Amino acid sequence: MKEQLSLLDDLSQYRNAEEMSTYYKFIIAHAKKDSAVLRLLRLKKGRFKEFCEEFTPAYIFSMSTFFPKDAQLKVVLGNQGYDFLMKRFDGVVEKFEVSSYINGQEDTKISQKLNEVGRWQSRLSSLESLEEKRNIFLEKTKKNIIKKSQKNYDNVTLIFSTTIFTLKHFPENHEYLLQEKIIEYIKETTFHAKGVYLITDNGDAIEHSAAHMLRIK
Repeated sequence: MKEQLSLLDDLSQYRNAEEMSTYYKFIIAHAKKDSAVLRLLRLKKGRFKEFCEEFTPAYIFSMSTFFPKDAQLKVVLGNQGYDFLMKRFDGVVEKFEVSSYINGQEDTKISQKLNEVGRWQSRLSSLESLEEKRNIFLEKTKKNIIKKSQKNYDNVTLIFSTTIFTLKHFPENHEYLLQEKIIEYIKETTFHAKGVYLITDNGDAIEHSAAHMLRIK
């Protein structure tokens, strides 16, 4: 276990876009060949929590059209009001805070099921129950957005990261409407931040999230 946890000892260091990709793929490759690493990753144990919730959004940002050429990113561990730094080619350093509504209980349940049987299947039995779950997700996401709007992030860029793949069993257009609702909430809210971005995980490859990353403000 100690050996698996030590994989992320060098998580917090500056990396350019290519190095971010190499490091991400290195960790994912280990998870695919080592079941102990995969369990830690799914359950977000140790530094795997920062890898999932901070490094991965930073990696997605590094693949997006918003990432400046020759810039570097560094995840900053601890509670300091921001999650990663971006150092531009000219030496200017910018701060980024990643935020999301996370249903920890459900995440743990899904992760445990994946670790036990290698797959997860929603127990939702109808579109009505899925609609209820979707509404709860939107309300919790809205509360998270409002919470962030009440803090001073004048020198920090906010990145909201949302995961909607467990809500995609609706007819095709509902997934789009779900993201549009979140965008609408963000647009309606006043932030004390340098900028506001949105990452959406709809279950597709991580490159899809990067290609569709949005700057809202």
